[in-house]
Amino acid sequence: MRATVSLIALIIATPVFADDIFAQAPVASATIYPDGATLTMRAEVELPAGTHRVMVPYSGVDGMESLPRIKASDGVEIGALGFRRAVTADPETLYSPAQAEAAASVAAVEADMRAKRTEIETASADVTALETRVEYLAAVRPPEAGTPDDILATGDLVTRQTAEALRSLTTARAALAPLREDMEALEGALAAAEAELARLAPPQAENDMLTIELRHDTAGPIALEFTEQVWNAGWRVDYDMDLDRAAGEIALDRKLIVMQETDRSWTDVQMTLSTARPNDAIAPSEVWPDKADILRPVMTRSSGERAEMAEQAAPSAEPEPLIVADGAMQTAGLQVDGLAISYLYPDPVTIAPGEAAELALDRLTLEADPFVQAAPRWDDTAFLMAAITNTTGEPILPGSANLSRDGHFVGQTRIDMIPAGADETLAFGPMDGIRLETVFKRNEEGDTGLITKSSTRQQEITVTVENLTEETQDVRTLYPLPFSEKEDLEVSVTTAPTPDETDVEDRRGVSAWNLTLAPGETRDIQLTVNFDWPEGEMLDWRP
Repeated sequence: MRATVSLIALIIATPVFADDIFAQAPVASATIYPDGATLTMRAEVELPAGTHRVMVPYSGVDGMESLPRIKASDGVEIGALGFRRAVTADPETLYSPAQAEAAASVAAVEADMRAKRTEIETASADVTALETRVEYLAAVRPPEAGTPDDILATGDLVTRQTAEALRSLTTARAALAPLREDMEALEGALAAAEAELARLAPPQAENDMLTIELRHDTAGPIALEFTEQVWNAGWRVDYDMDLDRAAGEIALDRKLIVMQETDRSWTDVQMTLSTARPNDAIAPSEVWPDKADILRPVMTRSSGERAEMAEQAAPSAEPEPLIVADGAMQTAGLQVDGLAISYLYPDPVTIAPGEAAELALDRLTLEADPFVQAAPRWDDTAFLMAAITNTTGEPILPGSANLSRDGHFVGQTRIDMIPAGADETLAFGPMDGIRLETVFKRNEEGDTGLITKSSTRQQEITVTVENLTEETQDVRTLYPLPFSEKEDLEVSVTTAPTPDETDVEDRRGVSAWNLTLAPGETRDIQLTVNFDWPEGEMLDWRP
């Protein structure tokens, strides 16, 4: 149990006041963070003037380090606060309106079940009586001294009565069957109603109670608000992104997924979703001295030398302790320049413990510059890309995204943080009509392995881009050209045609060709790579 000394003192039982008043404090509003939430619970009670103690069901004493913050209506003076364990009270008097409605639904179904059970018992009694009559008629025998006429008369009577009883029995059984079906439906309705009541986390007959002593001079309604921080709740963003190539736009539908694992039901809660992260570090990491040292190099010894050293070592020698230096902890989290952004959801939201809710936020439209990009060294098809600038005036937060182009779904991806004003390139799936191929021809020595011991090597590479679509396509084709950072390894590369860009995005050797291909057209890029290095060395290069 984690509790401060003050909390432990508050939990000690105190005398029960004659005017103890029980009240429920459901969650009224919540500020949700990506990790955690600030909850505000609100209790409203009608009190006469004077001093009273209000008792509110309040779980979570264990692990608390401070009392919730409490506010009251104007004119109310708050006195001592405390906790009491396992206070007995009629749970229905503590129900919130939603819980009371759910409990009323349970009671209504139970009443219907009692009425239906009476109908079934009545119908079953009719069936039992008729079954008994049929059994009795089956046991009837003609008188031993009866004449033939008496025997025939008895047989006719039994036959008529049996037929009538069987017809009545069939009718009674037919009337009983739908009643039993109705009962099965009611049992299902009762299970659903009870599940809905349980989903709202109603108070039990015994509850831990937060006690608030207060005084006010005027009789009437008062309100109390309790604010606490929880960590088992949060939210994330989901996107639906549709690239309209003709319009040069991306329609960005934003949805918020809110989750909570608290022991309270959030019913008709006003929600604010904040990008702040109060669970992250609030102070910079400690900076420690960075001392340099030298160590004796580790020598490789023979097995005989190791055995000799082991014999010379004292058996009782204690190993030197390992020195563990304090290190700075690096934390990761969402970074937002300036103040956190908050989204106020306009409608009240209901989320039961362990559930999640999807809230539609809004739709944004971004100008987009679509283009086709190919990486033939690793892919066999090109991909559709879109260059954007975040002109929304707010960051596009990290989240998962469903991607479509021209209204057709192409896949899912993860969107990283895009700050306001930042440029970004998004991928929108493969262009199956743009086929790619890379062919590595044999070099002049005939070697095809990854490592060669010769002092020179020439590698010819052919990159092919083919447009199988019915439209002219501009394909930005990227390929990494080999380079060397060692003086003794000379690398020369010739290309045909010459690349339009080199060292793309400051990645050394990565070159780009901007190819325009008509429908059905194929274009080749010829690369010749020459390596020259000293005799006795080995070339390590993976084409």
